[in-house]
Amino acid sequence: MLTIQKFAKLAGTTRRTLIFYDEKDLFKPKKVAENGYRYYDYDQLYPVTFILELRHLGLPISEIKLLTQTTGHAPLNAELKKILSQINQQLDNLTILRETLNDRFNQSVPPEPVIKNRPFIQSESVNHFCRSRQSVACTEAEIAEIYADFYAQLGRLKLVDQQDSGFLTQLPHSDANGYPTASFCILKAVGPRTDTGDLPLIEKPAGKYVSIDTTNDIKNICIALRQLADYLKKNKLPINGQLWQMNLDENFTSKGASPLVRLQYQLQN
Repeated sequence: MLTIQKFAKLAGTTRRTLIFYDEKDLFKPKKVAENGYRYYDYDQLYPVTFILELRHLGLPISEIKLLTQTTGHAPLNAELKKILSQINQQLDNLTILRETLNDRFNQSVPPEPVIKNRPFIQSESVNHFCRSRQSVACTEAEIAEIYADFYAQLGRLKLVDQQDSGFLTQLPHSDANGYPTASFCILKAVGPRTDTGDLPLIEKPAGKYVSIDTTNDIKNICIALRQLADYLKKNKLPINGQLWQMNLDENFTSKGASPLVRLQYQLQN
């Protein structure tokens, strides 16, 4: 017979684990001497190895006790299928995390310097966004509700992939007076492999955009919109009626947007 120390070494476990199993009536020694020393047979190596593997798979002591007391493969298979399902879910989550981090670190274009409240024209390539439902009341409470619902569906990990995000607001003519109550939806750029579920997609067309960077608050956004309107009028530039409000940072501080935002209108051909 083997002492507990030698048997633990043979089984690839610890003396403490064997004592714990004994106390839980999961795996008992072959013999306990009058002095309390535990002794084991070589044949006990096989059942304890099975128990150790089930523990390694994550089964609790109570379930292992039931499995070791039953005969047949059905109960064991049922438990192992549960574990397989959990493993598959963990692998799916890790795949999503890997793709999100790859998206983040593949954004190789360095950020442009921000000069506030100065209109400029830039060319942009086509981009695809997942969009939230359309707003109704335009209150802070509604923005927060739409934001939470949108990223719960899309996946909160998308917040850290550095893909473009922002809002699409129905605001023709860069009308600053209409901005506080204008209907909007939240946007998040997505790649071709992104599973957007039931969320609709929208395309930001390629072309020239008149843009202005400003601070994310009602006062400064309205000032920037008036500057845009003056710039468009002075240069006789026709625009589409959709205002693209893009975040310039991944840290959102107010109303689901970054401290600095870029306001954009696509120029009509």
